Amino acid sequence: MKKHALVAVMLMTCFVAGCTDVEIEGADQALGCTYSEATNYNATAAIDDGSCVYPEPPIPIPGCMYSDALNYNPSATEDDGSCRYPVVPEPVPGCTYSGAYNYEMNATKDDGSCVYDTDGDGIIDVFEEAGCTDINANNHNSSSTDDDGSCDYDEDDDGVYDWAESEGCLDADATNYDASATEGNLTMCEYPYVMPLEDFETFLVEGMEAIVIGLGNVTSFIRIIDVSESTEEGLDGDINANTTALEVIFGHDPINGIMYESMVIRFMGDISIEQTTVQGYNGINYRIGSSDSGSWYYARDEVYQYENPFPEDEGDEGVGNSDDDEGGEDEEIGSLCDEFFDNDPFNWPDNWTLSHDNGVNKAEGRNESLGLDARLELVGSPPHLSLFEISQINGMARCSIEILDPSVIDIAVDTSLPRTSMTMKTENEVEEESDSTKTWSAELSDEHFEEVNLTEIALLVYAGEDESGDEEGSEGSLVTEMVLSEQTSTYTDQCYQWTLSWADNDNDGYTSAGDAYTVTRTDRVIDPCPDDDEYRNNDFQIVFYDLWADMPTGGVFTPGFGLIAAIAALLSSSMFIGRRGV
Repeated sequence: MKKHALVAVMLMTCFVAGCTDVEIEGADQALGCTYSEATNYNATAAIDDGSCVYPEPPIPIPGCMYSDALNYNPSATEDDGSCRYPVVPEPVPGCTYSGAYNYEMNATKDDGSCVYDTDGDGIIDVFEEAGCTDINANNHNSSSTDDDGSCDYDEDDDGVYDWAESEGCLDADATNYDASATEGNLTMCEYPYVMPLEDFETFLVEGMEAIVIGLGNVTSFIRIIDVSESTEEGLDGDINANTTALEVIFGHDPINGIMYESMVIRFMGDISIEQTTVQGYNGINYRIGSSDSGSWYYARDEVYQYENPFPEDEGDEGVGNSDDDEGGEDEEIGSLCDEFFDNDPFNWPDNWTLSHDNGVNKAEGRNESLGLDARLELVGSPPHLSLFEISQINGMARCSIEILDPSVIDIAVDTSLPRTSMTMKTENEVEEESDSTKTWSAELSDEHFEEVNLTEIALLVYAGEDESGDEEGSEGSLVTEMVLSEQTSTYTDQCYQWTLSWADNDNDGYTSAGDAYTVTRTDRVIDPCPDDDEYRNNDFQIVFYDLWADMPTGGVFTPGFGLIAAIAALLSSSMFIGRRGV
């Protein structure tokens, strides 16, 4: 207002005073819009003349200007009260701690309800019950949920865990005393049977005759010894010079069909022959000589037929039931034992002495008139004979039978031993010769027992050295050969035509009794060799060769089971079976 008044005064003064145009123009320029916000603001104007023109205000943009609202509009310049806010849900109470047993993943507000299962066994801590949880422990608690290490595995507190306890008889007087047992059980104890005299008499009357027969049904072994005094003058300095002895061990495994035989024959002095044979379906093991002086070999018997080596009960017709044996000085095998069985065994001695030691009942008797001692050893209850022996008083002669423990004898056939060949037992050997032909022939005898496949045996013809040769026994050269399964073959050399044949008379494909061979040599008709030909003067030999053993037939061999079984049967029958009439 003051500026306007000042301008008005100036103009009026100018007009009154008679101002010039320049002065009037200058006064006009001092007027203008002095507000900088105006669009016509005049920075040189000293006096605002009221001419200021202002820009039009922007048009307001109504909307929700609160960013938390659902419909927030960042372009709005004027809040119009239209804001809408999200609905806040009601809190979901629950356990919000993930380590808790009852953690609720949908809970939004912890309500203090969390419980915990520290060991993860499905039972919350507040309900856990400490105790022994092992069902194998003595103090197992079925209601316990947490094992606290209190389990007890030694119920009797003897320092041995229950699982390591061994129950057995701890009575040292029992036959089955078990020093390794940790738990004693008297009901398990077995006490030795001490045989009274009446039981011994019953055994002699009723049990002796079945001793050997009963062994035929189980794996068993028996040793029979017969030592006889000789009337011939003995050898100086030899304690055995006045006796001869025979020892036979035979036995069997009836389940696997295996037989065992061992025999030692000692002549006057200490000269002896010893052999052992084990025979089964897969072959034969045998040894001539003792374990120190003999070696084991393996042979085969492809058509093995098992025979029980123990005598069978055939009434009173067994071997050795003759009543003609007088005993005494008779040197027949088993004669001393006959003295026992030819009389009433129980009343045979002047008296019986019974004793017991370590489960063995021993009965000893003496017959002064016969000059004989008797000794029997029995084991078990009812008693089983383990040893029977009759011996001369102050003499060397004796006979005995001993039933052996099967566990101490190896009854298996060992096929890894060195192989040896079969033996061809022949008879009716013939060599026939005419002007131009010579024939060798023979047949397997009834004593031949090795039935070997014909594919394993070869028939060979050798040309030996000239009869005028200086080297006796030198090996000849092979002329021709034939495997027996071929049955026949021919061959022609510089002087002869050879025909070899084998007759498998029973047509079984094996070497067996009755089979026969023939070798025929005929002079060549065409282009014959001269009479003075060196080849003609050879001594031709017929040889059988065992291809399986890779050696000629007739290798190391033993008498076989037949001889031993016959001797053993004679001894055992003489001792037991034939004396039932007593």
